[in-house]
Amino acid sequence: MTEMLRKKINAAIDAFSDERIRWFMGKSRHFIDSGIIDEKTLDGIVYKLILDEIERHLILREIENSGNLTVKELEKLTGMSAEKIREHIKVLVFLDEVSLVGEKEGEPSYALSPSMKEERRRCPCETVIKLLLKEAGVLTKAK
Repeated sequence: MTEMLRKKINAAIDAFSDERIRWFMGKSRHFIDSGIIDEKTLDGIVYKLILDEIERHLILREIENSGNLTVKELEKLTGMSAEKIREHIKVLVFLDEVSLVGEKEGEPSYALSPSMKEERRRCPCETVIKLLLKEAGVLTKAK
């Protein structure tokens, strides 16, 4: 398995462990039943939500593993465009998961917010999911 694929799988694990996706999925049947949205439109929204969450968790993992990073550095580490990373960074800053901490080579540098560091340290779900995937043979090596 390539390193980038491993990173994306781990980011997907993080995204599906996150309460934002679980909350939305739990409410989705209500949205359809109440006529707020049709199923086809909801499917498109869910797809976009899941993709965005996986990409945001990929960014969070890179910052967690490497420390303060710029958009250029994140671009190299994630393979995402700088524009897409900037969009995600805006959301992550708004959610207080990432903070602007200074500059590197004239570019803004971002780190995990202190509250996010504590949350990622406390949540055992990531480890449990990885162990289950390893047991199922999906991952050959747990990080």
